Amino acid sequence: MPRKAIAGYAAAFVLWVALLVLPAVAPAIARETARPEPALWKIDGPHGDIYLFGSIHLLPKGFAWRRPELDAALLQAQQLVFELDLDAAQDAAAKTELIAKHGFLKPGESLHAMLAAEHGERLDAVATSLGLNPAAIDRMRPWLAAVTVNSLSILKQNSKPGPAADPSATTNDAAGVDVQLWAWSKAVGKKRLVLETAEDQIGVFANLSREQEVEFLIATLQDVKRTPETLGSMIEAWTKGDTARLDKAFNASMDSFPALRKAVLRDRHERWLPQIEGMMSDGGTHVIVVGAAHLVGRDSVIAMLRAKGVTVEGP
Repeated sequence: MPRKAIAGYAAAFVLWVALLVLPAVAPAIARETARPEPALWKIDGPHGDIYLFGSIHLLPKGFAWRRPELDAALLQAQQLVFELDLDAAQDAAAKTELIAKHGFLKPGESLHAMLAAEHGERLDAVATSLGLNPAAIDRMRPWLAAVTVNSLSILKQNSKPGPAADPSATTNDAAGVDVQLWAWSKAVGKKRLVLETAEDQIGVFANLSREQEVEFLIATLQDVKRTPETLGSMIEAWTKGDTARLDKAFNASMDSFPALRKAVLRDRHERWLPQIEGMMSDGGTHVIVVGAAHLVGRDSVIAMLRAKGVTVEGP
């Protein structure tokens, strides 16, 4: 498969995984524009409206992204809808339990035994450069090794010294649109709904075949140094509301990895659509905040809603 953007899949698409690397994302990862204009979509309802806003799960602290139209929608909304419960996703004990359940090989199995010699050597070299013990990596399933290497690479290449973020702030001081809006909704007393669980999101990777997991790991090892550059390009396109460029950055390279594309995008969207359709008929106003990749391209939530005859305003 083409290497471009493959190494960024974990951080770009799955929120639970992105939360592993949120604390140290640096201001240098993207540039601000004069007037942020991330894309916003709207479904007009008879009594209430639904707004759909694409999130970037990894953002520099203090990065300006709010636009007036979104703020107006947030104030109108009775409920904000997220991919998953972010309070539960931050539970260290729950994370440990899920990783133990889905992330490690059975006794007697070895990750290095699954890899050709050249890829095993590359894994050891990358792990060592990131401060990891190759022996510890050897017990991981390929998907977890890929995510671990990817996440630590982002941290190493983007962490910079500086003052800690104000823990009382509810906007623009926490990395990730989801985290900021989750905190804001709690602060102002908005109701919150979630579309899936952390275990659902881990399943995106854990339910790949062993061969697909190995392919994912090899691609990550080959291109891990490009991940920050890829994320920076994605953030720039997102801030400008450039949905065509976002689709290309997020989704085009996955055409050569159809199993991951199906698991990350279409399968999840098919589970989300009945929930969104229920919101369309309940009479309330909702703001749905999911990763931007889910709202652009042929397998997007927007495309699937329009294919069902729903009128969705926006790009």
